[in-house]
Amino acid sequence: MRFQPSLSGTLSLSRTNAFFLGGGKALVNAYYRTASLLGVEFVYNAQVRHLELDGRRIAWVDAVLGGEMQKFTPRSVVVASGGFQADIDWLEEAWGPAARNFLIRGTPYNRGVVLRDLLDQGILPVGDPSQCHAVAIDGRAPKFDGGIVTRLDCIPFSVVLNNRGQRFCDEGEDLWPKRYAIWGRLVADQPDQVGYAIFDSKSIDLFMPSVFPPHQADEVSGLARKMGLPEDATRSTVNDYNAACRPGSFHPAKLSTAWEHEGLNRPNPIGPARFAILHSLATSCGPVLPSPISDCAWTRTRRCRQAAGQSKTCGPRAKSWPVRSWERGILQVSA
Repeated sequence: MRFQPSLSGTLSLSRTNAFFLGGGKALVNAYYRTASLLGVEFVYNAQVRHLELDGRRIAWVDAVLGGEMQKFTPRSVVVASGGFQADIDWLEEAWGPAARNFLIRGTPYNRGVVLRDLLDQGILPVGDPSQCHAVAIDGRAPKFDGGIVTRLDCIPFSVVLNNRGQRFCDEGEDLWPKRYAIWGRLVADQPDQVGYAIFDSKSIDLFMPSVFPPHQADEVSGLARKMGLPEDATRSTVNDYNAACRPGSFHPAKLSTAWEHEGLNRPNPIGPARFAILHSLATSCGPVLPSPISDCAWTRTRRCRQAAGQSKTCGPRAKSWPVRSWERGILQVSA
């Protein structure tokens, strides 16, 4: 594989990500070419339905090929079935009724058939099925297969409201990676699992845009009317935000102390406004194999809930704030 530099405006991705020249398809094609040269045979349109577990081994594999069930007795089996994020009923078991409103950015076929088959046979799960890789995407995206072009990177430069016109967490807490990791869960906890990110012309070139253009208006009340938000609450929230911003230069890549109350890490007053619709997204659910423990979304969201219970938004958090030992049971597996 060959690599390419990260695109500009992708929120510090150059520090954390490697970009394949030609994207994921080019990577997969390289894998296939190499495997073919090694004599590997590929079977398409083949769905594994059952893995017969015999002690610590898989005795046989049942799969549908060409519309017929066939049995295989391989010497070894690698299970790489992914999660169950496309099975909304299973998501609801872990997340409750809110899962019905989730948008699935990936394939509709990742339904955890093999995963469920093994769990039903007593395979020991690792992790918590209510934890997943969840990000905020455009609420106008399709139910499945919207892809990465529906992701919203505008959050750190926005005022994000729920459908009651209220902020619910510090939008500017960090650019990457914590911003990316926590906002799917935060939006999932809001009424109807939806949020609204309001930004203005000063900020519109600071992030990668969604495939859907933002709605626009000359003032916040006009935006509220377009989207059915309560005008008074929306206008009041944005006015409070603007009033807390102190005069001074704005540095989009840096945290700031130019704010007068808790909940403003990157203050930039909102002028003539535009906004995009946020929606909760689940892309990988139910980890079965161990994964490196990160600063998990559950920890961050729990802190936001505590603060919300005290009728205020989340404030800045020192980077040295530790993950306590009792929180280390939360694992994240990324699709």
